[in-house]
Amino acid sequence: MKTVPKKKVSRRALLRGAGTTGLLLPFLESVPERSAFAQNEDPRFAFFICGANGVVQKYGDEPERFWPTEPGPLTKEKMLADSAERCTGLLADYADQLLIVSGMRYPDAARGDTHAEGHTMCLTGLPCEGTSIKATSKGPSVDWVIAEHAGGVPLNTYAGMKSGYVDDKLSFRSAGELVIAEPDPKKVYLELAGLLDGTGAESAMALELARRRKSVNDLVREDLQGLLSDPRLSSADRQRLELHLSVIRDIEVSTERMGCSEKNLSLDEILTIGPKGYIEDVVRLQMQLVGVAFSCNMTRAATLQWGDGGGDGTFYIIDGEKLERFHFISHRVRSDGFSGEPIVGAAEMHAKIDRVRMGTFKTLLDHWRLLSTPQGNLLDSAFAMWTTDVAVGPTGSFQNLPVIIAGSAGGRLRQGEYLKLPAFNNTRLLKSFLEVCGVDSSGFAASENVEPLSEVLA
Repeated sequence: MKTVPKKKVSRRALLRGAGTTGLLLPFLESVPERSAFAQNEDPRFAFFICGANGVVQKYGDEPERFWPTEPGPLTKEKMLADSAERCTGLLADYADQLLIVSGMRYPDAARGDTHAEGHTMCLTGLPCEGTSIKATSKGPSVDWVIAEHAGGVPLNTYAGMKSGYVDDKLSFRSAGELVIAEPDPKKVYLELAGLLDGTGAESAMALELARRRKSVNDLVREDLQGLLSDPRLSSADRQRLELHLSVIRDIEVSTERMGCSEKNLSLDEILTIGPKGYIEDVVRLQMQLVGVAFSCNMTRAATLQWGDGGGDGTFYIIDGEKLERFHFISHRVRSDGFSGEPIVGAAEMHAKIDRVRMGTFKTLLDHWRLLSTPQGNLLDSAFAMWTTDVAVGPTGSFQNLPVIIAGSAGGRLRQGEYLKLPAFNNTRLLKSFLEVCGVDSSGFAASENVEPLSEVLA
């Protein structure tokens, strides 16, 4: 399997041009020549999120804790009624902008490590080449097809420890060509801001900003003042610009507060000893950065691998209690395998973690609702798909994988429904996403001669 480093998101950055001039801006209707979008542009953005270890759904004696109580229309009232028992109920505020789909499976059964193979098939829609941790793809992943169709490359992010066992398995530029995702939000930010040098290290400008405790916004103050004094700038655009600058500053402060560079500790070390909810802090920051990249039209596709399962050393502290390793909890035993000393109450622990993760996913929707594009906010122009590498932890099954789709991609995806469908391969869903992004899906996952999943289309 060939691994390739993460590619630059695009030739554009939050700072562009020589020196310190030329701020890359979000959508600004009143000054289109300064906007990140061309006039009359109809962008569609795709964000693919894959978490580790499955969810708590009906399995053996374990009760249902994920799927809504009944298929059909989703309403805020119904989801709120479900929220005490079903983690998806925590998304009630966005009921009319969600599509929850059951019945999805990966195109092949597990033959080795379920986490490695599940992640590998998640966005390629093809059976793996090889097995277990050596599994690789037989074709490109959907994020690369979408991004390259628009003339760019995807933004590939990661949250969690990289132990050297499973690690990256989600994004493939082509058959067997694994792309390494960036686990450190600070480095993602510096890349988007154009503050990395040719070797991938912080540029002299980035180091100077850190030394002076200044923001990227300070580098373009003169440019900003000129724009803000432009009489054509509408009140709505002024608000968009102020929000954009505020988000950038919030990201800068958050990455510094995490202290990823303090005491020469690596991000993996910080995650190991970090405070309560640290992995969720990383996830939220990565989600914010994807939102900035989309709202500035820097890429049309992004991924987030949320842990890797097998070698993942993630612990959660919930209600003041440090739980067992998440991977052990998902198996219900103190083991990376499927046999070992039982963990009493493991299913309930897993359900609590699912609720934490769903609350974190909700922050993405809160953020996207505020960011503008030519066709409305990001929930109007984009979609985010949330799923997991396996369906349930105790068996590592690939049957009935959890799927939540938020956003309509310009009105092209159905919304406000829970669809309970007969079993279908994820290949069909991925082909549907290509279609809504304006990409011909006929050549995708060529060995799987299947049609897009029409049930999810508006």
